[in-house]
Order: sequence, then C-alpha cells, then structure tokens
Amino acid sequence: MELVNYIALGCSIVAILVSFFAGARVGKFVKATEDTDWETLANLTGDIAALKRTAQTLNNRLNGMNKAVVPQEQIIQQMLEHQNVEQIRRGG
Repeated sequence: MELVNYIALGCSIVAILVSFFAGARVGKFVKATEDTDWETLANLTGDIAALKRTAQTLNNRLNGMNKAVVPQEQIIQQMLEHQNVEQIRRGG
C-alpha cells in the first residue's frame, strides 16, 4: 500500500510541474499578444484568407496537371463510336 501512495505522490508532483509549464506558456502568449489591437487582427485574418485562396488555386492547377479529365477508356470508346457513325454515313 505504501507503493501506491508514492506513485500517487509522484503523479501529483508531475501534474503540478506540467501545470506550471502550461501557465508559463500562457503567460508568454499573453505578453506577446498584449499590444495586438483589433485592426491588426483584422489585417492578419485578411492576409490568411488571401494566402488560403492562393494555395487552393495552386493546388487546383497542380491537380489538373496530374490527372486527366476524361479517362483513356472513355476516349477510346468515343473514338470507336465515331468510327461506327462514319461507316454508317458512308454506307459501309
């Protein structure tokens, strides 16, 4: 039973240390963003939206280059159907 008490004590000490580290990180974040006003935040939001649209446009262009719009089997099937239509029109 004594071992369980030591394990519980160790876990609570680790939990306290982790909470101190989290508090320190929150403090750093608050200090870093202390002078940020709403106008700066709005500008950052607009910049992020513009970057997102640019990235999506680039991804769409790259995806269009990598895959064909119409599968090759469908192109071959259309070509065969076109040849059949041409033969019927010629009377063959």
